[in-house]
Amino acid sequence: MKARAFFGVTMAAAALALAGTSVAHADSDEVNVNDYLVGDTAYFNSGIASCSIKANGDVGCDITPGIAKWLNMIPVSDLAIDVPFLPAHPTFGVFGHYARADAGTLGGGPIGYGSTINYAGASCHGGGRGGFSCTSKGHSFSFGWSGTQTS
Repeated sequence: MKARAFFGVTMAAAALALAGTSVAHADSDEVNVNDYLVGDTAYFNSGIASCSIKANGDVGCDITPGIAKWLNMIPVSDLAIDVPFLPAHPTFGVFGHYARADAGTLGGGPIGYGSTINYAGASCHGGGRGGFSCTSKGHSFSFGWSGTQTS
């Protein structure tokens, strides 16, 4: 009985330690969205992507050609989350560009590595290996040198 109690307390302490670490890390690399707002839309760049997040939580990114392949087959130059009942998807430029030429680069160096921007319920993060990801409305997309995923 004592061994189970000791094991349970040890696991709980480890879980609390890990939870505290991840929360502190998430706050340290989050950028101030006000630095990226133009009207009610946040525009930003992060290495291979130039993106926007609208006030309603719509997210879209223009992607450097040759980086993203939807369903790992079809080359795409953009990905979006703009309809709550659809997974992330390309728009093939039908709705125009998501980027602005004067958009700021996310913090964390010249390509936004390790930076996160949160706005209107959406979150985008510049990660390692040339990767970039966004989540909004219960869906997500990520792309980079390791491939492209949508959900």
